[in-house]
Amino acid sequence: GGWLDVTRQGRKEFFIKSNKNGVQSLGKYQSANAFIVSRVTVKAVTCETTVATLCPFHKPARHCPRLYCPRNCLEENPHVSRVIGSRIYSDKSSICRTAVHAGVIRNAAGGYIDVMPVDKRKHYVASYQNGIFSESLQNPPGGHAFRVFAVI
Repeated sequence: GGWLDVTRQGRKEFFIKSNKNGVQSLGKYQSANAFIVSRVTVKAVTCETTVATLCPFHKPARHCPRLYCPRNCLEENPHVSRVIGSRIYSDKSSICRTAVHAGVIRNAAGGYIDVMPVDKRKHYVASYQNGIFSESLQNPPGGHAFRVFAVI
């Protein structure tokens, strides 16, 4: 049991028959879409951790690890653990406070989240959600952005 990550590999011209871990795959000499399966790594982070420090964006895109946020990040200093944006956030934002702001985890419980990089933004909108005021930001240097998702 456990969590798996499935990554698309695009079209492959053929597939070679193999036997691994007691499972036999079929060979196919015909073009088809391919994927790989890997174990999901989980990293516990603090309320101050940002995407910019944990998982800098590179081309081609790569996966950030699954994250575990502690409880009670709502009480962190908002000047240190900033939340910048709404729905789509700056990579300078606290990952866990962002997850509380977005409603993907509850402050009292913490929990597992996934982070997904999205296209650069020139403007981030402020809002008040789930007890956290987020900041707005115009023309950030770098402009990297992300979204957070609950792991169910």
